[in-house]
Amino acid sequence: MSKFDDLLKQLGTGVWNVFVVVAMCYCEYRSDTFRLNGVPQVTCPDIGAAFLTPDLAHTCRLPPDAATAASNDTRSQCSYNATTSSGSTEERPCLQWDFDNSTFTNTITSEFSLVCDRSYLRAAFKSVYYLAGFFGAMLNGWLSDRFGRKTMLSVGSGIFTLTSNILPWLPSINTMLFIRFVMGMMQPTSIHAGYTLVMEVNEPKYRAAAGISMFLPVALTVIALGGYGYLLRDWRWFGVTTSLPCLLFLPMLLFLDESPRWLIVRGRYDDALRILRKAARWNKAQLPSEEELRALMDLIRKEALTATTEGDAPPSGFVTSLRNIVDSIIVLVRTRRMRSITLSFYAQFFVLGMVYYGLSFGADKLGVDPFVYMAVSGVMEVPSSTLTIPLVEKMGRRASSTLFFVVTAGSLLVLGFIPDALEWLVITMVMLGRLAATVAFQVVYLYASELFPTEVRARGFGTCMMQSMVGAMLAPVILEMLEEQSNVLGDLHALTDSTLKVLRVARQHQYVSIY
Repeated sequence: MSKFDDLLKQLGTGVWNVFVVVAMCYCEYRSDTFRLNGVPQVTCPDIGAAFLTPDLAHTCRLPPDAATAASNDTRSQCSYNATTSSGSTEERPCLQWDFDNSTFTNTITSEFSLVCDRSYLRAAFKSVYYLAGFFGAMLNGWLSDRFGRKTMLSVGSGIFTLTSNILPWLPSINTMLFIRFVMGMMQPTSIHAGYTLVMEVNEPKYRAAAGISMFLPVALTVIALGGYGYLLRDWRWFGVTTSLPCLLFLPMLLFLDESPRWLIVRGRYDDALRILRKAARWNKAQLPSEEELRALMDLIRKEALTATTEGDAPPSGFVTSLRNIVDSIIVLVRTRRMRSITLSFYAQFFVLGMVYYGLSFGADKLGVDPFVYMAVSGVMEVPSSTLTIPLVEKMGRRASSTLFFVVTAGSLLVLGFIPDALEWLVITMVMLGRLAATVAFQVVYLYASELFPTEVRARGFGTCMMQSMVGAMLAPVILEMLEEQSNVLGDLHALTDSTLKVLRVARQHQYVSIY
């Protein structure tokens, strides 16, 4: 046990520690709220984008010179047949559409006409958030170590709150994409700093519970998001309602303290003493005298610097940080065993990120009620967050992760054979796949933190999370590509049916003529 952990044991666990955990739980809640609706990560911007840019049925709004729509498809019409001055007809692209508003009264898809040749912007709206998170994941560790946990938590939360409240009022899709990128950069910065702060102010025996409790609000937020979406069918009101709670977190920053461990390692003993005395007062604990505390701080700082010297020196600048990322990847694949561990976890994190967020955004592709889908998805998160630890302890890491990978794959593969009329069975299998994917994600998360050697654990785990971001970024793009492919297959199927009908009529006519 480290010297700082001994100091935390003297402080004990009380109001001071609980306040930090509760504050970060709310931070995770408001972040998830924004993530879900398309504005940022904890509810509106991340998963919330499913309600902001759904795939809506649309028909061409015919201009005066139009003869007919070029397609009889009532779900997607992108062109119409126009009569020319010479009396002939030619196909022209649609410029305006009528959207199906039976589920949503107003969405980004309908307001900005993100269909046909602009449909790629629906995927871009979701993916740009994870693209920014990919770059944010590279820098958040360096930023938190350089400027402090509370500082980066405050900066990330402040910018995130500002941009999340601005986004619902923007009149341009391009500006919204830029704001989404900024939010995606800030989300991992604030969450990483907050998670580190929670770990550094709690005793070792409570760290696992504190860490897990930070992510439990995610499940409750997803459940609530289904209700929000049902009541607020207009994307702007939905965005405003889910982003305003972010403002309530900002006053908490006035009462949160910087990590005493970070202050001690940086040599700021006076600031660390002030915070430790406050913590002792809130927890009703007794601390050693100031002389003993300063001597203990010297030992803690030397211990941290010795560990840094034996490992890798922390990056002293942005360019050095990027260079260390490249060096980290090289170290992770240098030996045969490390290549096996690293590449295996890279593949697992990539697939799980893609599957999890693909299922989160897939309600409009499955033809199910999006609000029920979202709420039930949140319900599936609860057992995955509470049963994972005893399950892993009983079955082991490898067996449990393999089991839930197989369950995820099996439950999703059977969707291709279920009739569309059996909506309840579709939702059941998708939710089973989501539950299994979530459990697999948490098991792999734990497995990776244990299997990477201590000296490269942070680097290995950090680059694994980057692969997860890549998978999440590709999920909306793949969904749109599959939708276009299904439309092409549908058109081919309709063309085949029409051709067969013509051939039947021709054959009947031929038989009648011969007769």
